[in-house]
Amino acid sequence: MASTELASDVYALPCGDDGTTALSTPVVVSVLASLLERHIARNERDQAGRREAAADGEAARRARAFDSGTVLDMSLHAFLERFSRYAHVSPQVYVVAYAYLDRLRRGDGAGAGVRVVSVNAQRLLTTAILVASKFVEDRNYKNSYFAAVGGLTVAELSSLELDFLFLMQFRLNVSVSVFQTYCRHLEREDRSKNWAMQLFLSTSIGKRTDAWTGNYVDCMMSLSGE
Repeated sequence: MASTELASDVYALPCGDDGTTALSTPVVVSVLASLLERHIARNERDQAGRREAAADGEAARRARAFDSGTVLDMSLHAFLERFSRYAHVSPQVYVVAYAYLDRLRRGDGAGAGVRVVSVNAQRLLTTAILVASKFVEDRNYKNSYFAAVGGLTVAELSSLELDFLFLMQFRLNVSVSVFQTYCRHLEREDRSKNWAMQLFLSTSIGKRTDAWTGNYVDCMMSLSGE
């Protein structure tokens, strides 16, 4: 199976002299990467049966858009770290992205059974982090920059963003209590530090309103023409 060549493109990404791309990797990156690697291994054992069960319909079509036919040429840890290093994604964004992926896995939205596997990891994770960043952060890089970090074209990422929103049924809100639950879940993966509680105490989750979500959705729909 072909691999997506990301390991060799780091020189195309900005690395200024101010040291902003040399920050230490957040603990959540290692924890989430380890957790997702186990999920992928388990999901791929059941992949054939799950695809047969969800082969038809709009949700299945949107889910298949994330299948690239290629696999990453780097570890999940290295891939997730790129967004922290080059897009300055905060640790809170990774927690919200994980919450989104879990909603898709559990079928809370229209995308019942959308699970992370090797061939969709690049597109699914890039899109989840992009949407989570827009939910968490007040200032974000443009889609074109996220696309470069994730190894996608701008057109691909913008289309996948809309597919992701439909699969989520536009249910983007992550409450303070839900965020805390996912922090605690991730912390159980790494009992050596109390990092998740510190992450929770420093978060500004909860500032987004339904009106913000509505404006975001309206903007995406107008751009897509759907």
